[in-house]
Amino acid sequence: MSRMKTFLMYLILVIAFYAFSNIMINAFLKVSYADILGYDIDVDELFVDVTEAKASKRDGYIYGIVKNNKQETIENKYLKISILNEYENVLGEQYVKIDKLEPEQLRKFEVNFEYKNVETFKIELTDTKPEEIDFWELIKTNVKDYVARVKE
Repeated sequence: MSRMKTFLMYLILVIAFYAFSNIMINAFLKVSYADILGYDIDVDELFVDVTEAKASKRDGYIYGIVKNNKQETIENKYLKISILNEYENVLGEQYVKIDKLEPEQLRKFEVNFEYKNVETFKIELTDTKPEEIDFWELIKTNVKDYVARVKE
């Protein structure tokens, strides 16, 4: 019977340590994110509101809502979010597709990014999204162009 009590005591200690460590890890991660205060929303066709925008030294996220204030349906548009550093250089761009937004309809959006030293961002509405480029195909094309130029 004493072995069972010892086993249960160790089990309780392991569970308590697991719970404590998870709470401390989550608390540390939340503290490491700072609010992104300065941002620009350059959208006329929609109402765009950023509900939360935070960045750490290595990544971040932007949460918000869009609302169609027009009387016509908005279809096949993209929110283009340009992530900027302190010198307003573009670190990267994220796109949120708006398939169909009826008049007065609300929709949430979420953007996660992995850029360092993010200070601000800019939101715009666009009709198109750049196509994803296959990295290896790009390398092959550049090598073929280079070899053709060297042979000339």
